Amino acid sequence: MSAHVLRIELRHLRYFLALADTLHFGRAAERLCISQPPLSNAIQQLEAALGETLFTRHSRKVVLTPAGRALIPHAQQVLAGLDQAVSAVQAAARGESGLLRVGYVGSAVFSVLPAIVARFHAAFPEVTLALQERPPDAQLVALRSGQQDVGLVRPGLHQPGLRCDVLLDEPTWVALPSRHPLAQRESLSLARLSDAPFITIDAADGGGHVLELYRSREFQPRIVQHVRDLHAAFALVAAGLGLLLIPASASRQPRPGVSYCRTDAGTPQLDLCLLTPEPASTPIARHFCRLAREVVAQEAE
Repeated sequence: MSAHVLRIELRHLRYFLALADTLHFGRAAERLCISQPPLSNAIQQLEAALGETLFTRHSRKVVLTPAGRALIPHAQQVLAGLDQAVSAVQAAARGESGLLRVGYVGSAVFSVLPAIVARFHAAFPEVTLALQERPPDAQLVALRSGQQDVGLVRPGLHQPGLRCDVLLDEPTWVALPSRHPLAQRESLSLARLSDAPFITIDAADGGGHVLELYRSREFQPRIVQHVRDLHAAFALVAAGLGLLLIPASASRQPRPGVSYCRTDAGTPQLDLCLLTPEPASTPIARHFCRLAREVVAQEAE
């Protein structure tokens, strides 16, 4: 039996269903856009492969046999499964289904990441979005190893084989204890803060890169606490243990005991950047990057 089944082609099933529906060789051939002889040959080949008669033929009519009636749902299932497979392959090729792995630094949740995720999910509901908070160095490793498709990092990391584009222009602000003598100032220079105690979130938010960015401007922050979580960092600021350098977007949420102050013009920024393989490895990743830029542009209007 298996040797017979292996000789069945998809066209045999399509021709069979057309004839089973019309019970007329002429009308079935017309529906299939073929002549009657190829249709008759295909039905004979299918019957020979199955070893069963599917139709009884009379001078003016065609009748399904019990074997023919039994084949109908299975033939429909096979062809429907093929159509589904074709649709799934084409959707994946267009970036409309599949898996997208996005790494992000913790402070991204205070800016545009929630809006980007909501927009992407609405536009591509068949894509599974896997989000993971990772420091920038870990994202570099994951992107190069193929374990991550898109990264959201700050500040920009320009590395061979990776593309880094500024997504969100982010000035640097300072979070201070509300009772700090400088808390009421409109802006602060880094030079004025050189001796102040600072908290860093280098493990969670790329603080190592951030510190190098500021040190390049002859600012030597005195680090007194290292934390992995931005919420914990704000709690330490509120407790008066130190100051915290943050992107402007992180200052939008009021926090008890914490005041915010922008830094002077010329201070290095904490821009939020898109990090992708060069070129972007998948259509899904390209869709995500495009929608991310659209969200930022709309919020800027």
